[in-house]
Amino acid sequence: MTSGTSRGPENENASPGPPGSADQDRASHVGLVSHVTRVRRGYLLVSGLDYFADMLLTVTSVLLLQSLGMGSGAVFALIAAVWIVEGVSEIPTGVLADLLGRRASVAISFVLRAVGYSALFFSGSVYVAAAGVLLSALGGTFASGALEAWAVDETGADETGAKDPRGLDRLFAQGKIAENAGLVLGTLTGAALGTLDLALPQIVAGLTCALAAVLSLRLMTGRPDPDRPPAAPGCREAFAPRLRESFREVMTGTRLTLRGDKVLIALIVAAALLWLFRGIPGVQWTVVYEGLVGGNLLVLGAMRSVGSLLEIPLLGWTLSLQKRRASARRTVIVTASTAGALALVCAATVKEPALSIVCYVCFSTAFGLCMPGVRAAMNERIDSGHRATVLSVASLFNSLFTGGGLILTGVAVGDLGSTALAWPLAAAGFGIAGLWVASLAVRPGRPPTTSTTTSTTGSTGPQEVRAP
Repeated sequence: MTSGTSRGPENENASPGPPGSADQDRASHVGLVSHVTRVRRGYLLVSGLDYFADMLLTVTSVLLLQSLGMGSGAVFALIAAVWIVEGVSEIPTGVLADLLGRRASVAISFVLRAVGYSALFFSGSVYVAAAGVLLSALGGTFASGALEAWAVDETGADETGAKDPRGLDRLFAQGKIAENAGLVLGTLTGAALGTLDLALPQIVAGLTCALAAVLSLRLMTGRPDPDRPPAAPGCREAFAPRLRESFREVMTGTRLTLRGDKVLIALIVAAALLWLFRGIPGVQWTVVYEGLVGGNLLVLGAMRSVGSLLEIPLLGWTLSLQKRRASARRTVIVTASTAGALALVCAATVKEPALSIVCYVCFSTAFGLCMPGVRAAMNERIDSGHRATVLSVASLFNSLFTGGGLILTGVAVGDLGSTALAWPLAAAGFGIAGLWVASLAVRPGRPPTTSTTTSTTGSTGPQEVRAP
């Protein structure tokens, strides 16, 4: 496609193109803009449904597990198992996303979660409930990285970064707004359903995931790739060799990416620490505040939703700030992580319930404001061909760090309602990790390199501490 600058005065003596070439270029440009718009809309809708389904359980999940007879240590252990299952599944599912296509991977994710959530609804057994939780966690890994990689590749953000260096910040800020909209609607809907029956949000989540699977297949379209060889019909027997070959190639590319970019490695580790210190309060908050609000699930749902609602105008403000200041990404992350750490300390120590709730809302909001910049910084440093797998590596770190941290927390915390030890330590870690992330997120990315594999169709996440 011819650049619009070729029509300027400096090129007026250039030889004219063949008849109709300007119209063809114009039509090609319009078609590309239309495709990018469709991709953005599809990304926002699927992301919103993703969060709506998962957050239907955010108020009721721990309470449901307790009602089935799980104690404090068992709840921490199960949620830690969720993170660990997600961690060990990230690389294989990332390879499948690059091999089968990101659209198929996202659809598989929703199908598995639909089955897992439905098992929670129909189960009266703690063992079946635990199996449903773990199946849902496995399903989540098929979408982790794949949806994000599809959106980045199909919008051409990796190619247009030189023209619009803040394009990824805008994409992920808009995505965070869509996620927050799904989070708020899901949380409030789940809380309302939970007042009727604690298991009712589970079946609604399953139905939502089934709908999202269908929509993802329809919405996650891709631009034709002339370099991609057509799939041979009826080659099912060749799938295993193709999978092994793809696994070797993608892992080689990922290893070279990580080995050649120490900033990316440090950024992945620092972001994983943010997830860990966000995850500890995320397990306890419903039990901590249930007594303070008299057991009213709607109040808990409103409390959880306020922070996400606040993020929407704040994210809009950060976007306008980034247009004016190149260093805005670091400023936002430093401010948010510092304020979040102080808010969590106050939430754990103040005696006034209303003030404690306000502080926890501020902490939750601060985490959300950090993530668009972190995700944009990672994507700026990843080659397109291995994007889904490298993002899965980042999610692997998130999962393993959080899972291991929750196991240790479960041993140290005898009562889910006690914040005296866990929350101040989480606050300190959150503040330190935020400062580290901020120092890394403004480092200039590497210039694009030739990928060692051919990218398949374009394609996180988890981004929030998901309810089990």
